[in-house]
Amino acid sequence: MLKRERWFAVVNPQSANGSTRKRWPAYLKRLEDEGYLINYEYTTKPRDATHITQRILSEGYTHIIAVGGDGTMNEVVNGFFFKGQLINPEAELALFSHGTGGDLIRTLMIPKGIDSFLAILSQNRKRMVDVGEVQFLKNHGQQETRYFINVADVGLGGETVARVNRQSKFLGGKISFLIGSVISILRYHNKVMRCEIDGKLVLEGRQNSIMVANGRYIGGGMMIAPHAELDDGLFDVVCLGDFSTLTLLRHLPKLYRGEHLEIPGVIVYRGRSVVITSEERALLDIDGEQPGHTPISFTLHPQTLCLWG
Repeated sequence: MLKRERWFAVVNPQSANGSTRKRWPAYLKRLEDEGYLINYEYTTKPRDATHITQRILSEGYTHIIAVGGDGTMNEVVNGFFFKGQLINPEAELALFSHGTGGDLIRTLMIPKGIDSFLAILSQNRKRMVDVGEVQFLKNHGQQETRYFINVADVGLGGETVARVNRQSKFLGGKISFLIGSVISILRYHNKVMRCEIDGKLVLEGRQNSIMVANGRYIGGGMMIAPHAELDDGLFDVVCLGDFSTLTLLRHLPKLYRGEHLEIPGVIVYRGRSVVITSEERALLDIDGEQPGHTPISFTLHPQTLCLWG
């Protein structure tokens, strides 16, 4: 039955430093040789994946494949929604990761490559996952709403992503983000931020970053929220305090291993709604994209999207 279902792949040909355009025809042939019916479309500009997904869901497709990196996957997730509602609650999303970061598939424990993707399809591996909704100010001042299923970061992460996205990622996601993180740490100054969770003020003061996590990984492999689950109905909110540059650099390896929660000044909260404000503008990172800044509010929608993996 699954192989008779026609899939639609939203393909970012620029992902993985442009190698996706070269390799997608071979991947498509492999999928078709396995009996899957695939239509596809290349994205051509930012947010294109969102608009393509909205259109094809409205046309009646129910099985969508996002082909690209974390940013592409985030755009496709946003395409499942229109004016605050799911276009089709029965629609399903499969992730064929072909980018530089790969943070979401780390949480899902999906290896990269066509073989692992085919294994997911053949084994019918899917589940309902939570979706985060975030409202923020765009960099030009207008308010915007977006959705995510992995991690959002307010503070240093936003500065890092803005820097990394301005440069080539030919060294790969982990190295590119590591270099960007070190440069950002050296230049960043902590922000005075206020955080409310489920209507209760939990912290106010100078912070390095506040991560609102549905998944576990961020920044090309940092295990920022090692206990987060995609389907438990709660955000893990990881707060990094007023750390000095030296302290951050000394503990940076612990972030990749998920061993940072015991560092004094790191606090983890859990909840379904989060509001972050700041005295000065703090940048937002959503799945490797930097779309805006504070004030920012988050709402979790439990088990909203059917995700393969």
